[in-house]
Amino acid sequence: MEIAADAPSEMNADAAGTDMPAENLLPTALDAETSRDPSPFVVVSPHLDDAVFSCAGLLRAHPGSVVVTVHTGLPEALDMSTDWDRRCGFSSAAEAMERRQAEERLALKLVGCSGRGLGFVDSQYREGADGNSMQLADSLLHALAGLSAGRVALPLGLFHSDHVRVSDAGLQVRRACPGVCWFFYEDVPYCYRAGAVRERLAQLRARGVVATPARLKTDLTGKAEAVSAYASQLRALGSLPDASERAESYWRLAGGRPPA
Repeated sequence: MEIAADAPSEMNADAAGTDMPAENLLPTALDAETSRDPSPFVVVSPHLDDAVFSCAGLLRAHPGSVVVTVHTGLPEALDMSTDWDRRCGFSSAAEAMERRQAEERLALKLVGCSGRGLGFVDSQYREGADGNSMQLADSLLHALAGLSAGRVALPLGLFHSDHVRVSDAGLQVRRACPGVCWFFYEDVPYCYRAGAVRERLAQLRARGVVATPARLKTDLTGKAEAVSAYASQLRALGSLPDASERAESYWRLAGGRPPA
């Protein structure tokens, strides 16, 4: 997860969720069923760290869950060096991705889940910021089909172009998978930006995508240790405000199968 150049150096942790109307934060009628459902999730992660930063508690509470990470590929120029990678302590993209893969393996082991990579290239290594959206949706569809996914958690798609792209690709796939129960998770640390969640939900609502708060079973035991596995990312971020202690936030997308 590289922070975009225009991101502020500090994020307001108190801003998360405070801009949503109180009535929208009340539990939904589905919460009682959803919170008891022990079946695994497939969590779609833009980068190597996003799933654990945002969903470690969910993953730990649902054994057998799988993280599908989109941007795990290497750029053609292995020796290229970006500002974000240098801030993380790396001299090249190859060195950065090798270390991040190792950090991811450790973190996923700590939360008790497995991982798959789709091999797309991070936006910091691409000339075209948008990449091939149709190819991404197709790859994601095949990955979910291969995993026989019954419950999928997508990034809400906050701030970072890669996060928006992955979220939108997931919404495309959703139309082809009516039997799946779909959720959004709030992307850490971007959900700490004042107004970010509200603005994204409003944009989605204007496109006909309706999401309501969902209370999912989580277990935050050991989340701090799992988050700390991403030492290189934390070096550049400086800190991750309360990520290991704050309750994780999820939204259920209307439609799809009811919770089991």
